[in-house]
Amino acid sequence: MEAWVHRWWAGEAGATGRAADVVLAPAEAAFRAGVRLRNGAFDRGWMRSERVGIPVISVGNVAVGGAGKTPVSAWIARRLAEWGRRPAIALRGYGEDEIQVHRELNPGIPVFRGARRVDAAREAQAAGRDVVVLDDAFQHRALARDLDIVLIAAESWDAHPRVLPRGPWREGVNALARADLLVITRKSASAARAAEVEAELGGLLPRMPVARIALRPSELRPLHGGAAMEMSALAGKKVLAVAALATPGPFVEHLRAAGAQVDAALYADHHEFTADEAHTIRQRSGAGWMVMTHKDAVKLRALLPAGAPAFVLHQRVETEAGADLLDVALRRALEERTS
Repeated sequence: MEAWVHRWWAGEAGATGRAADVVLAPAEAAFRAGVRLRNGAFDRGWMRSERVGIPVISVGNVAVGGAGKTPVSAWIARRLAEWGRRPAIALRGYGEDEIQVHRELNPGIPVFRGARRVDAAREAQAAGRDVVVLDDAFQHRALARDLDIVLIAAESWDAHPRVLPRGPWREGVNALARADLLVITRKSASAARAAEVEAELGGLLPRMPVARIALRPSELRPLHGGAAMEMSALAGKKVLAVAALATPGPFVEHLRAAGAQVDAALYADHHEFTADEAHTIRQRSGAGWMVMTHKDAVKLRALLPAGAPAFVLHQRVETEAGADLLDVALRRALEERTS
């Protein structure tokens, strides 16, 4: 069902999709109205944002998944640690997978989760942390933040988007005006496409600072530990790509670009794998390799045998434009709260 929804959002669901467009148009209008009312309540002070005693940096987006919030949040937290700060990650999360991914990406940076992000941030402060990075919090305005970074995936940018349930956006383009900094991310999109998106955003929000980041595949690591391998090890290999992502396309394309012969086992975003499903994945991979995302690896590690040819694709974050803008925004957020 989720796969069909994504085809529909992309305009590839034929007559059935066009019928769904008509039927769900009132629901989209109601969703937009609800978002406007809620944001208006915060803007006018009818609903209040709570502030904590340490700087809060939010990393979020306006679409459903695919922009790279987790790797970018982890990268920002690591950068803050390199500057001598004591950062923490705070999230609400859908399960233990996101927490474990952050712990593996940054073993020295603690992760706090709460039903309310303000509680997680206060717990971080009580633990002696001096700045907190929120993973996926742009729409969660109950916690005041000192810097709002909004990610936009170049692969899915649309200047006239449809919002839920008729499209993948949580809010319309006008919501981007609430951000302090926009970051265009790209996985499978070209640098030229990312520059085009930046130009479009410049026309819509001429005073908004914009940076560009590439999320590149960096290496393969065995699921159960061992030496990392370069992406070139995939050349000519038969690979089963395992992914439970909102937008799995870029992940699959990374493997194909490395020369792998790819079959894909795709699941709904945040899917909780069962032992039977892990067995099916193992059988389906045959004599080939299984390659999975980090967020799926932390769930499948306990379900696949140690000797299975299973690998985790790791990414690196590279700033392609606006690195100075990002650094200035981070330092200003830290300094303003300190002063």
